[in-house]
Amino acid sequence: MTHVLLDAKGISVQRRNRMTLKPTDFAVRQGERVAIYGPNGAGKSTLLQALAGLLRLASGTITMGGMVLGQTLDALSYHRRIAAVFQEPLLLHGTVAHNVVLGLTLRGVARAEREERTQMMLRQLKIDHLASRSIAALSGGEAQRTSLARALVLDPEILFLDEPFAALDQPTRRRLVPEITELLHARQVATLFVSHDFAEASAMCERCLIIDDGEILQSGSSTQLLAEPRTPRVAEIVGR
Repeated sequence: MTHVLLDAKGISVQRRNRMTLKPTDFAVRQGERVAIYGPNGAGKSTLLQALAGLLRLASGTITMGGMVLGQTLDALSYHRRIAAVFQEPLLLHGTVAHNVVLGLTLRGVARAEREERTQMMLRQLKIDHLASRSIAALSGGEAQRTSLARALVLDPEILFLDEPFAALDQPTRRRLVPEITELLHARQVATLFVSHDFAEASAMCERCLIIDDGEILQSGSSTQLLAEPRTPRVAEIVGR
């Protein structure tokens, strides 16, 4: 059995005197793909951003590799081991290749290695023919593929995906989801995937967390959640 890669104990987030994420325990294993699913305002993105070290915790600890974030593991070292892709690609001016290689350049990777890794990732995301194209000339799907390539070329131990397909049209999403799922499986990248589409979450991930009002209500495979919802609210959320 693969080992626990990330372990959160009692983490919570408070905003404007409101607990947007209630004290939560969560763990993800090496190579595991976990979806975070729930209605709008349920706390999906709050949970993901808290786990990614992007939000200040009101309580609890996040441990990775036996080291506690903010104590024995500093934020910079943690963020060098993870990568994130959001709904908006947030790409820099320049070409596709420039955006993908930038993180490797900033980390001091030798030129020959970063060029090799960049070309390999562009091929795997099927955008190698766009390497010299300006970011301004990309379609939504091409921009999101570029954003994914920029994250994955860093070989993160955990990839955080915050509704990366939400702004794309349905045909593009239907193409991207199985391709990205296959790539993540092949590379054995632990992944946390926020989605408001249960079918998409089920297709992409082995396990799904159902969250509502800042609280994880149930965790399991999509089959388990549909067959054995723990509460009427879980049944309602998964569309039982």
